[in-house]
Amino acid sequence: MSDKIEYIEMRFTDILGQLKAMTVPCRPADTLDEVAKDSALQAGTSCDGSSVAGLASVESSDLRLTPDPSSLIELPLRAQRTAAVMCFIHRKSSARDSKEYYPLDTRGRLHKVCEDLLPGKLQLKVKVEPEFNLIEDDGEPFDYAQYADTHPKNPGMDVLLDIASSLREVGISPRVIHHEVGMSQQEIELDFDDVRKMADGILIFKNLTRTVARNQGLNVTFMPKPYPGSAGNGLHCHIQLWDGDKNLFGEDGQAELSEKAKMFVAGLLEHAPAITALANPSVNSYKRLVPHHEAPVYITWGRMNRTALVRVPMFESSEKVAVEFRSGDSMSNPYLLFISIIAAGMDGVKRELTPPPERGEDIFDMTDEEREKLGITTLPTTLGEALDALETDDVIVSAIGNEIAKSFIALKRKEWEDYISNAVTDWEWELYRDR
Repeated sequence: MSDKIEYIEMRFTDILGQLKAMTVPCRPADTLDEVAKDSALQAGTSCDGSSVAGLASVESSDLRLTPDPSSLIELPLRAQRTAAVMCFIHRKSSARDSKEYYPLDTRGRLHKVCEDLLPGKLQLKVKVEPEFNLIEDDGEPFDYAQYADTHPKNPGMDVLLDIASSLREVGISPRVIHHEVGMSQQEIELDFDDVRKMADGILIFKNLTRTVARNQGLNVTFMPKPYPGSAGNGLHCHIQLWDGDKNLFGEDGQAELSEKAKMFVAGLLEHAPAITALANPSVNSYKRLVPHHEAPVYITWGRMNRTALVRVPMFESSEKVAVEFRSGDSMSNPYLLFISIIAAGMDGVKRELTPPPERGEDIFDMTDEEREKLGITTLPTTLGEALDALETDDVIVSAIGNEIAKSFIALKRKEWEDYISNAVTDWEWELYRDR
């Protein structure tokens, strides 16, 4: 077997954020710099868009994958040395140097939204906390360790460290690695990075996590609620808005939220119902968004309050200030999730919105009457409700684009209708079979 890089995975996603790839051979290369100059990478390749969820119809299916050289990596854990590169999608008939993204390319859409809504030196940086479960082949939990347990109570620690090492090999920075609250539930926090790079990074993270686990005889699930009664898997997003080398969310010289940050929070809260369709796009997502499991249910915000949708952690300096959006999960397409966060937050900044009073108390312990008196409303409770909210939010639909919105909603409507028409749960069977 050759010790040189001889193949390039040209990667892209469907509308739902599932990673896809077309693999092409390249001239044998020792380094990524050599691969970057190879004609195979520069030429890109074609794909059949009609065979990818939500991407194209059969009568207009020819698409071209245009590599983004800045995303070039070498994949660890491959028997044959292989490079990988994220691609933009173009119509095959468009000019090879076209700057116009294919309307259903969610990665391209995120880049366009950043260009349009974050002009000049504005940059959104994101830190994420993807949670997942290590599971056996039969779906049973790999362990029953508790929060922050390590060896020998957490037998998955070696797997986590192997995942973290693989991430570092491809330029992704794991910040904290630990067992979470749920059965076999793990978390590897990914440190702040540009929102576009982080969206790519989440896809790489999920792919490498599965690869490492399978190499060690295990599987992984990112399901938001794999086990009833146990904590679900989220994708908490910590957000900062930078202008050059200045964090606009921090007050000068103080570890306090700036007025611009509060406007951004207000935008997130106003558009939260629509964001939910993109942040929590599965039927299973709404089994996580229930009280008393540190998952948000109510549209409010507070400092260090884990019952709020938007939490403001404690920071020691203005450069560290961020806001945490807590509802998302890893079923989301990260490009669409981040588009919705940018659009909502910047709408709040543009309109100079004022957020409602922050809440410091446990919102779950309030009565319905107390919440109603304070004007605290709930997130959508089902995928169907979330899709209804998305359809009526012009700001979010405009940001993701009408064609993406139409395709995404159609796919998810079918998923929701299939569930309510066909799914019979174990709970129903146990409750009703003998009545």
